[in-house]
Amino acid sequence: MTGGLRLSAIAVAVMLFMTEAPRAQSAAEGVEQGRTAAPLLVRVRAADGKGVAAKISLLGSAAAGGDVTREVSTDAAGDAHIDVPPGTYGIAVDAEGYGTSLRDGIQVEAGKSALAEIVVAAEATASGGDGGGAPNQLSGVTVHGRVATGSQTLYLDERRSSGVVTEAIGAEQIARTGDSDVATTLKRVTGLTLVDGKYVYVRGLGERYSSVLLNGAPIPSPDYTRRVVPLDLFPNELLDGVVVQKSYSPDMPGEFGGGTVQLRTREVPQGFFFRAQGTLGYVDGTTGEKGLRYRGGGEDWTGYDDGAREMPGSLAGAISGGRYLRPQSGADPDGATPEQLATYGRDLAGGGYGIYPKKIGPDSGFSLGIGNGFQVAEDVRLGVIGAVRYNQNWDRFEETRNVYAASNSGLNPVAKQSVDDTQRSIDASYFLGVGLDLGMNHRIGLTSLLLRQTDDRAKISDGTVDSVDSRFYEQKWVENQLHAEQLSGHHAFPAARDLEIDWRYTWAKAERDEPNTRRYRYDYAGADVLEFSRRSDSNSTTFGELGDKQNDFGLKATLPMDFGDGTTLKLAAGGERTTRDRDAAIRTFTFQLAPNSPLLVNDPDLYLRPIGDILSPGNIRPDGFVLRETTRATDNYRAEQTINAGFVDADFNWQGRYRLALGVRRESNSQNVTTFSIVNEHAPPVVAKDDSTNWLPSAAFTWIYSENAQLRFGFSRTLSRPDFRELSRAPFTDPELDIDTLGNPDLKTTRIRNLDLRWEYYFSDTDSLSVGAFDKKFSDPIERLRLPGSSPLLSFANARSAHNYGLELELHKGLGFVGERWLKGVDLADFYVGFNYARIKSNVALDPASASYQTNLSRPMQGQSPYIVNTQFGYLNEDRGIEATLLFNRSGRRISQVGVQGQPDIYEEAFDALDFQFRQRFADDWRWTLRLRNLLDPKVDYTQGGLSTRAYRRGREMLLSLEWRPELRKQ
Repeated sequence: MTGGLRLSAIAVAVMLFMTEAPRAQSAAEGVEQGRTAAPLLVRVRAADGKGVAAKISLLGSAAAGGDVTREVSTDAAGDAHIDVPPGTYGIAVDAEGYGTSLRDGIQVEAGKSALAEIVVAAEATASGGDGGGAPNQLSGVTVHGRVATGSQTLYLDERRSSGVVTEAIGAEQIARTGDSDVATTLKRVTGLTLVDGKYVYVRGLGERYSSVLLNGAPIPSPDYTRRVVPLDLFPNELLDGVVVQKSYSPDMPGEFGGGTVQLRTREVPQGFFFRAQGTLGYVDGTTGEKGLRYRGGGEDWTGYDDGAREMPGSLAGAISGGRYLRPQSGADPDGATPEQLATYGRDLAGGGYGIYPKKIGPDSGFSLGIGNGFQVAEDVRLGVIGAVRYNQNWDRFEETRNVYAASNSGLNPVAKQSVDDTQRSIDASYFLGVGLDLGMNHRIGLTSLLLRQTDDRAKISDGTVDSVDSRFYEQKWVENQLHAEQLSGHHAFPAARDLEIDWRYTWAKAERDEPNTRRYRYDYAGADVLEFSRRSDSNSTTFGELGDKQNDFGLKATLPMDFGDGTTLKLAAGGERTTRDRDAAIRTFTFQLAPNSPLLVNDPDLYLRPIGDILSPGNIRPDGFVLRETTRATDNYRAEQTINAGFVDADFNWQGRYRLALGVRRESNSQNVTTFSIVNEHAPPVVAKDDSTNWLPSAAFTWIYSENAQLRFGFSRTLSRPDFRELSRAPFTDPELDIDTLGNPDLKTTRIRNLDLRWEYYFSDTDSLSVGAFDKKFSDPIERLRLPGSSPLLSFANARSAHNYGLELELHKGLGFVGERWLKGVDLADFYVGFNYARIKSNVALDPASASYQTNLSRPMQGQSPYIVNTQFGYLNEDRGIEATLLFNRSGRRISQVGVQGQPDIYEEAFDALDFQFRQRFADDWRWTLRLRNLLDPKVDYTQGGLSTRAYRRGREMLLSLEWRPELRKQ
């Protein structure tokens, strides 16, 4: 039984046991009331939906015992935020010109935000005998209390009430973008850019300076060489929301640069929930066109290889136990005999070669979600939610690539290729959430998820490389998978001065399986004559595997104190332990023609034939094509890491106007990577280590100088550690860049000083304006550098220093005020606009002694865009069930590769993305959605010194979805 399944079984057993636990005891008499436990958002609206300013009186009974009273005033839009302990409450509303009393109960649960929507009726005038009128208060005021997960209102409120600088986007807003994965959604957040379609750069800082948490826990990556998780792996349908924390707090992991992306999975429902959706998509230049395919397996559409690509049993047995495939010789009598090598070779070649054209079908997908809540006992409630998702997407690119060399006359072309690339992406996932409430003060939750992404590629590259006209073929299948199980608990103890305990245990495993990647090459023997290449890279077959297991346990205790008059103090302390174990293995094989082979004598045109005929069973023999293993001595490694951390934090709020949070985190890290050779079993392994302990202080101050506005300031010190492979001298091939890379065991941990300043103004619970600035200074920042030489070779080095700073602006506002103030009679209440802009500058200062081959010793940080613009124009009419959104995104040009030996840096040019989505509810339970993406379809262009090095178009996309959800009529 795997660790994840064991966790699920234990969690279910614990839940069943605790359903028999006695009812949680009430608080002892004399416990102070009124301590904050959960926010209650109150909306006061007139019958026409307009906000009504009012005075609110709240009276109720806290779950801990005792009465709670609050009196507040709403803002001009009719909204009020009230912090109350868990319990049952009633609200009285007093608004000029409207009725007053109401007596409906509102349930507020621990750890959740509740939303109360109150519709007030206008006062009526009754005719009196004297013709005068006495106002009659109308009853009929109603309130609807509910827990509103995923609501953008709640996520905006969380941003407002947070002690640090954050950006928050809920499932409600995510759905309006029409984006399918987290990576695409986050490019619309202020100061965030998307690189390679999967890595998010926060404030222009590379993926090494961004971390990802799943429900508060770090998660491993299926990438061979990168610690960060590719965010296109996460479908938006599984998320309740995303919070990007831009300023540091000590309860977060210390590896914090640009920010931390916090993914939150969906909450379990309080009642029955069901949703089914199907999608069809069309991509311009791909759907209906002939793309490149190759012979795969019969179940490729599932994203699982059915064994067609797995290593043949004969070969797998020969190399089992880490043995290297060697031919038998006098020095190695136990090696494989020529007949055995022929058998292994025939079995391996039987997997099939050859790329051919085939018509591409439409994109397609479906998702299904279901859940319910059950009252198990008087104080025991169980909630369950489950979801599955499947998507298959196609992309076909026609790309041009150019390589230049620097000379006295400028840049001269040395290589040029035309690339025809067909990619299929198959995403599949499941999600299971279980929540058990024991009274109002205790909750236990279990989350289980499996995310899979399979990339299937067939590619032909034609052109000049190394002064030889050639055609390169590649067929590649990669399965990435993330499996995570999380057990968590929240416990409130009213009798212990409202002490709260939060804990979580997370088991996660990231896996990558890359079976049977085949590359082969033909060289031009004439204008239109292709000949199987006689070079050493004429063919290769690679099998790669990676497994990264992680265990994380976190504990946090919070003690709130209420001194009256709006003055509070919240003390927090906790700890976290994270362990990781990673194993990575790559095995590569090549067919080589035996010396003096008769094959070419008997068939002089053999090399002019298709590869399937060349590597046929009859030609794989001791005097023909012979299988050889070409795995490098550095292609296999093991790595371990243990991080132990503890923190303390104090959050003082004086009279609801001044808030000061001070804290510190102590983090101890021990990591090592061992690269071992299977080529020479007697060779000593290459071991690299990093053991360090760091103290990471932080301070945050918020001045709430009015009901609607506040000013924030934050200071912190954080770090960024070298990743596993970056510490080892052993060379490896970066799978994303397809370039050989050499690690550096002398890398130092990067130290970062962070400053943040932001002003925020809230027009209402959905509309806000913010202006911010940030400043980050880096000591010993780690940079990926290209080493001098004729062939591309990357490495890593600590720069001397770096500086990253900028400004951020964000606005989200409904347009109803335009009709009210300037366009009389024009109702724009259903329209809104969103806008954000970031202006970022950075500078890296390199050490001339160690980087003299770099073209520029002072330049912007790699991957940093100087500006980022997002605009959103939308229409939302809930009564008619119509929603329309137009979105625009632009990121300024950024360095893709750093120039060396006099060559300029390679830039990724600015890209304009325009998307549109329209959704409409019909027949009560149904909704259809039209998504139009990349409407402008600009060229994706990489340039060097003004010359194009890579260019292609992504193509316009159209997706049509049909959704059935019975509760749509209730929204």
